[in-house]
Amino acid sequence: MEPSFCRTTAATPKTAGDKPFYNHSTSHTRHILVLCFLIHLCIIRAYGQTSLLDKPVTIPRQTTTLYEALNTITAKTGCLFIYDSRLVENDRRVKLEADNRPLEKVLDDILGNPELGYRVIGQHILIYRVKKPKAVAQAIMTPVIIADSSRQLVIRGSVYDRQGNKPVAYASVGITEENRGTITNADGNFVLRVPAKYAGSSLLVSHMGYLTREIPIGLLDEQKVDIYLERRVISLQEVVIRYIDPVTIVSKAMQQREENNAIEPAYVTTFYREGVQKNNRYISYSEAVFRVYKSPYLLSENADQVKLLKSRKVQNTSPKDTVMLKLKGGILSALQLDIVKSIPGFLDLTATPEYNYNYTDLVSYNDRDAYAISFEQAETIDDALYKGTLYIDNENFAILGAEFEINPAHLDKAVDNLVLKKSRKLNVKLEKINYNVSYTNFNGRYYLNHARCDLKLRTRLRNRLTADNFSTFLEIAACHIDTVDVVRFGREEVLRPNVVFSDVPYVYDENFWGDYNIIAPEEKLNEALSRINRKIEEME
Repeated sequence: MEPSFCRTTAATPKTAGDKPFYNHSTSHTRHILVLCFLIHLCIIRAYGQTSLLDKPVTIPRQTTTLYEALNTITAKTGCLFIYDSRLVENDRRVKLEADNRPLEKVLDDILGNPELGYRVIGQHILIYRVKKPKAVAQAIMTPVIIADSSRQLVIRGSVYDRQGNKPVAYASVGITEENRGTITNADGNFVLRVPAKYAGSSLLVSHMGYLTREIPIGLLDEQKVDIYLERRVISLQEVVIRYIDPVTIVSKAMQQREENNAIEPAYVTTFYREGVQKNNRYISYSEAVFRVYKSPYLLSENADQVKLLKSRKVQNTSPKDTVMLKLKGGILSALQLDIVKSIPGFLDLTATPEYNYNYTDLVSYNDRDAYAISFEQAETIDDALYKGTLYIDNENFAILGAEFEINPAHLDKAVDNLVLKKSRKLNVKLEKINYNVSYTNFNGRYYLNHARCDLKLRTRLRNRLTADNFSTFLEIAACHIDTVDVVRFGREEVLRPNVVFSDVPYVYDENFWGDYNIIAPEEKLNEALSRINRKIEEME
């Protein structure tokens, strides 16, 4: 696999096949039974909610931040809070004291805002701003059963590390019923749209090294929330101390591909985006939704097919930006990051040994215990190879993911493999190339879930003193997997995967883009996206 630049994004699948809550041909008696069931369900939820907020709490007197106060209450009661940090000032100092007082009263005291109310499902408490007086809001705070299955629930939020209160980038966010989901961006933000029929389901939030968080979707519709993940610590009692040969683990992982990876083709709906930034200003940005015919793992990435469903992009360049530099990228680069299919050197143990391997640790990777195997090219190898870490399941030896980069000591040797076209007057210096790959389990088989690469370089025209800093990315993420009646696409439907995607023509469909989830862009990208939308409107 030659080096290629990539990064990743996630979208949601089409909902044309979604079924309504009930059959319109159902008898009147059945409708009554359904209504009685919903009423009973609401009564149960209301009872559970009241008992939790009325639960007595005893906490010694202390002065701390509001964030730590909520953590202390969580430790005492087991309840889990969800809120928007714009409403709840995490850093504000509060006095926390409770002597067998109801939980609701304790929350009222430390929050100190009568405009905030509470909704409860199970052990989760949503803190939100109410539009009506609080007493009225609490009387109607039982989650509403949504009957309109055509409506889209919009879930917005940010994912943080509970211990460090830092954003968790590239965490998986989704529901399991239809393998719908997205991924948080570099700032931990996400946006997810799901059909209202899933209002009774749970949102799953997971990331390597953290306990998976499961949150009722009924609490999240039209709310911007902060979600905190607990770090997962593997107890020493769980670990049998013995020598672990890293080469044996990697070899076992390759042997187990037939058991762990897809042996039949699948359709994978994916979201894709790529962009180029010059001196912290975006000059090119593209997004697309693809349907990928994913061939079995034994076949190379060249056996995969890509059908373009929708795309949108903008060029925001000036004559000064045209430095005649074009990088190898596009869909083929993303497909090549499926390291189970397009085997890189650090997984190819049949060739002359080029890498040194070390067992680093036993870690948690999306709630699975995994061997972390680090690798780096041998000292005798002078080519531009990789260094990084593999994550391999310690039970079934499935390859769960990898984080790697082109060895910084040999970056200058990778230029020819990455630059497709450049001016003779242009000097190019690569500064960093990072890759991140993860897999998801679907019906007992592992499929590529997310692939990402960031590339940074510096360019300078001859006879000029100043240089320009470029950063580029491409991302691809699976949002829906279908293994039923999978056949290859017709030749006329297929997008050539080796093209640079920014060169592909497109037709913008605003209605379509409103239905698909995208990875929320980094804060700096928000302004660029607003410019993109205005340009698109002017074009139509």
